[in-house]
Amino acid sequence: MTIGEMQNYEVYPAVFDLLTVNHINSIDLSSNVQKLVAKAGGSVDVGRIAEVIRENEVQITSGDIGTILSNVSVTTGLKVETNARIQYQQREDGGVYKTTAEHVTINGTKGILIPRTISSSQDSQQGATIVLSFIPLRVGSNAPLIVNVNQSLSSVPAINTLYKQGPILFEGTLLKDIQDSQTDFGITFDQWRGSGDVAAERGSISDRQRKLEFTGRNLELSSLITLGAIPISSGITQYYRQIGFGDNEAQHIAITFTAGTYEVTSITGQTGSNADLKVMASGALSISVSTASTIPTS
Repeated sequence: MTIGEMQNYEVYPAVFDLLTVNHINSIDLSSNVQKLVAKAGGSVDVGRIAEVIRENEVQITSGDIGTILSNVSVTTGLKVETNARIQYQQREDGGVYKTTAEHVTINGTKGILIPRTISSSQDSQQGATIVLSFIPLRVGSNAPLIVNVNQSLSSVPAINTLYKQGPILFEGTLLKDIQDSQTDFGITFDQWRGSGDVAAERGSISDRQRKLEFTGRNLELSSLITLGAIPISSGITQYYRQIGFGDNEAQHIAITFTAGTYEVTSITGQTGSNADLKVMASGALSISVSTASTIPTS
């Protein structure tokens, strides 16, 4: 360990029990600490500070959407029970990466892995991505997350699947003008604390409010929707195309809202550019997800 020296690290595949999250674009760890700050009457200075809430969270953006959706439920997430491992690979001065055990890992034992959103856009050079949140929980007196240095790395970086923007089947009509879309799984996870606990040992999902938002170019769709909230009738399905496969091959992702409402949220345009139509569908009851779907052509 060489604290104080100039070192650089890069994100590396993350491990949650038997699931390896590969094709990572970014990792964002937030401590989410809240403090008690006390001042004595007659003093302008803080006298005492103490931590009262710790809700650590790790957000991961990945392109390996198919693998993740096959292992992480969009309604209940993935309960992590033995091993969560966030990894950072140390770069080698004058080389590429260190080949010895000199890396940094952030480890947890227990928690939940929740899918947040899937985003895609036409002509994106990154492809479609999924955002996950890992919420660690305390085990006994141990902190939810522990930083370890001089570590070896688990797994090997790989790109398993690649996806990009696909069409939307909107109440029986195939929309071929989609410019971007985002599926929000809308999961809220509450952490349980009591009797002076700083970090929670348990928690549960308390709310699900799913949304699908997309941008199209054919303004005639707004005449079907009008400018109010319309009940979903036959369903709305967002397709994400897996790169390297034809529409008739069952390799694509389909996410379907079968109940709820939809509405036009905005129509924007300016001189010299195309007008955009933005639509939002709010899901009720359950949604269905398939990672082995074909894409309709009409």
